[in-house]
Amino acid sequence: MDFNEIMVQVGANKKREQEELKKRAYMDHELAQLIAYAFNDPNKMPSVEKAYPFIKEMEPQPKEAIPEWLKMKQAFMRQAQKIKKIK
Repeated sequence: MDFNEIMVQVGANKKREQEELKKRAYMDHELAQLIAYAFNDPNKMPSVEKAYPFIKEMEPQPKEAIPEWLKMKQAFMRQAQKIKKIK
């Protein structure tokens, strides 16, 4: 690496650290608000999804359900393959 590449990397690392600090500050502030709700008026405490909207984005999307007939077909195909291997 030459000097310019090193300086670009140092700048990128510094920017990443600053972004991480911003995220941490935001999360600390949200936590403080939730603690205030929990201590003063627990009935008005927002749900997790309302307090942290990004959680919905992180949850894995459910895969499409495989129809029962297709599961049975796959099981029969596996059994047929086993029988062919035996013979």
